[in-house]
Amino acid sequence: MPTLLELYRKDTQLDIDANDSEIAIRHGLFGNMTGNQAIVLNELKKPNHMKYIKEAAMQAQEDIKDGTEKDVDVRQLAVDWMGVKLGLGVLPHLDVKGYVLVQTNPSLVHSTPETVVHAQRLVRLFTRSGIAQSRVCIKVPSTLAGLRAMEILGKEHGIKTLATVVFCVEQSLAAAEVGVIFTSPYVNPLYNHFQPGRHVRAENPLRDLKGMKVTMEVQRQLRRRKLGTQLIGASLLSMEEVVSLSGVDRVTMPPAMLDAMEKQEDNAYFQAIRAESISACSPDYHSPEDIAPDMHYPLAEPATNIKKALARSETDELIKDALFWFSNAEKELFELAEKTLNELK
Repeated sequence: MPTLLELYRKDTQLDIDANDSEIAIRHGLFGNMTGNQAIVLNELKKPNHMKYIKEAAMQAQEDIKDGTEKDVDVRQLAVDWMGVKLGLGVLPHLDVKGYVLVQTNPSLVHSTPETVVHAQRLVRLFTRSGIAQSRVCIKVPSTLAGLRAMEILGKEHGIKTLATVVFCVEQSLAAAEVGVIFTSPYVNPLYNHFQPGRHVRAENPLRDLKGMKVTMEVQRQLRRRKLGTQLIGASLLSMEEVVSLSGVDRVTMPPAMLDAMEKQEDNAYFQAIRAESISACSPDYHSPEDIAPDMHYPLAEPATNIKKALARSETDELIKDALFWFSNAEKELFELAEKTLNELK
């Protein structure tokens, strides 16, 4: 009997929700590598990655001293280099068309110009390290300012982007309409990852989880509208949730879930979830709650439709919560860089 992981790879492209080459080696070739502030912070606590902290700090000092990088705090530059160095280790274990995904700072989510500058710097650090811009994709939280930054990055700078921190269908559609290559709806709120006991295991996530319903509609809408943007399902905490995304374009899977699915044999229970999922993400599947095909979400003022979607209390609260956790990690990384730089003096 095949394992769940083996079967899953037949239905959906698998990305790795970690910055660890050892995990990538253990579980085979992946599409993309997912990164964000929380992932980077967690990875740097591992013994095999601690060397990158000092290396990044030293590189940042050198860049500032010789003027290679300008108009950036040396501490922030060190943090950027930490993420880049982690990504360099995973890249050889990705598909030849796969991307290293790195996230702009959550502290910048309400500033389009600052988000654009940060994204450009991240791409530049990768290219300086020998990684072509064509293999780098920048994750940007999907606030209105973030969505506008993604439009500028793609149209004016040729930088590929991913719309992240997505909790409503409209965020993904607005991003897709301006040409992002990926959009990543979250099945679970971020607090489920950081607060023990908050996550409730759903026997049928397709019917019981709001985030799952949003994710599946995003997939249907993208396929119906033929926008060219791929979905990456994210924020997964159970095998039922993962299998409930069978048939979507891509899923980013954390290490613990990879291990669990590699040990779990397929059975009738998971086969039923898989069949329902493949049906639910088909463009021919229609739910009465689906957004009408003539609804669009332009970002230029007055941007009425997307502003209305972002202002809904549930969406607004989930976005703020996600940004809270990512901002905490951003702050810890900054403090880590500051401590390391002081030690180098």
